[in-house]
Amino acid sequence: MELTNVIKSPILTEKTDKLRSNKNKPVFTFKVDYAANKYQIKEAVETIFNVKVESVNTIKVGKKPKSVGRFHGFTNRYKKAMVTLVDGSELNYLPNDNKSEKLEADDKEKLAKKEMNAKKTSDVEAKVAQKLATKKAVATKTASAKKPTVTKRKVGGE
Repeated sequence: MELTNVIKSPILTEKTDKLRSNKNKPVFTFKVDYAANKYQIKEAVETIFNVKVESVNTIKVGKKPKSVGRFHGFTNRYKKAMVTLVDGSELNYLPNDNKSEKLEADDKEKLAKKEMNAKKTSDVEAKVAQKLATKKAVATKTASAKKPTVTKRKVGGE
């Protein structure tokens, strides 16, 4: 069997992500060809990803009954391989999976956002202070303004 046909796809779930993030012994999970054995899987992972494999565990996942509306059928059976790497080995099968670069970019974005927020808040505070000052000035002008005189109505023969 060709090494390129052994590994079908990575299995990306919350559980496999947790296993993959283990620093000491990361475990990567793949869907593999149903007829592939552990030695072929190990050789394929080592040649394709240029890493050292410590162990390979395989599981045959059977078909499950599924129904969509009135149609009944089964999911396909497949073989799952859990590949444990040697200490210090890293395998990036996700594009742009450089964590350090991602963290640095995130930190820069957060700093830029904080600076923008601080600038916006200072601008808003300045505008509010200016509005309050103009309101006070207008209020004092109206308070000191001359009240209109009330004329008495002359009724009758006064």
